Amino acid sequence: MDKIVHLGLFGCTVLLLCIGYYRSKGHISILTLTLFWLVASFYGLAIEFIQKYWAVERSFDMMDALADSIGAICGIIAFLFVRKWWLKK
Repeated sequence: MDKIVHLGLFGCTVLLLCIGYYRSKGHISILTLTLFWLVASFYGLAIEFIQKYWAVERSFDMMDALADSIGAICGIIAFLFVRKWWLKK
C-alpha cells in the first residue's frame, strides 16, 4: 500500500505541474516533460536520503524512490491523455 501512495502522490504532482505549465504556455515539449520527470525522481530520491540521515525512526527505501519515479511517469502519461481530450483549445 505504501508504494501505491508514493506512486499516486508523485503521479498527481507531476500531472498538476504539467497541466499548469501547459495552460500558462499553451504548449509543452518533450524536453520539459523529461525535465519534470527528472526533477520529481531526484526529489523522491532526496526525500529517501533525508529520511535515512535526518529523520528519526525512518529509513532509506529504494523501492519508494522507484515508486516515486514510476508515479512521475504515470503523471506524464495521464497528462498526455488529459491534454488530448480535455485541454484542447
